[in-house]
Amino acid sequence: MNHTAEPELQLDVPGGFHSLGLDLGPEAQVEQLWSIAKEIWPTGSDFQREVAFHSYREMADHALAENSFYAGFCLGETPDGRLTTASILARLDPLDEPDAELSARGLFEALSANDSNTVEEIRVPTGPGVLVLCGLEWQSDPADDTAPSLPLARADVYLPLPRTGRLLVLSLTTPSLPDLPFYVSLLSKSAHDLTVSSGAETVSVPDSGGETRGTVAEHVRTDFG
Repeated sequence: MNHTAEPELQLDVPGGFHSLGLDLGPEAQVEQLWSIAKEIWPTGSDFQREVAFHSYREMADHALAENSFYAGFCLGETPDGRLTTASILARLDPLDEPDAELSARGLFEALSANDSNTVEEIRVPTGPGVLVLCGLEWQSDPADDTAPSLPLARADVYLPLPRTGRLLVLSLTTPSLPDLPFYVSLLSKSAHDLTVSSGAETVSVPDSGGETRGTVAEHVRTDFG
């Protein structure tokens, strides 16, 4: 499914993700969210579907507050019977540095300042970028230390797009920690399949080569070359 933020930018979102309809009008978005709730809970009660609907609407409102042009999530079952879920946000920020290489290098240095981040320089057909992996703790009530919390894994891809004057940011978050490599491979595919139809030259992606790595962070980075 293609989602267009501007005429010259097309982002291919992986299959299986439900769009929260950020590009739709209010009435159409309500219909979209109700449709998802019914699909997720085909045999559930009206109450379950209503709770799901309001959860999706809250997710969409949060995505809009972060200036996202796309928000989606997936909910499925793994071959061994586990539930697995993840969400994706995509937004466009202003790009102050017109040189993509310098912009990516500056982002790498700035994001590396946070010791909790694992930061890697990457390259996709549209040019250089930065991949950031980190762990988060979601708090149901930030003011209450005893409130339930949930560990999350997050992967962010930053791609400077000088031809559009924008910085594309793709953010994937999942509580399904064992499935992080799989979800990051989907994020990698979206980054590699991104097209900019403004005459931008395609930058070839060098063979990453290298030896097989052991940690989760090292494993998911191989998807980006």
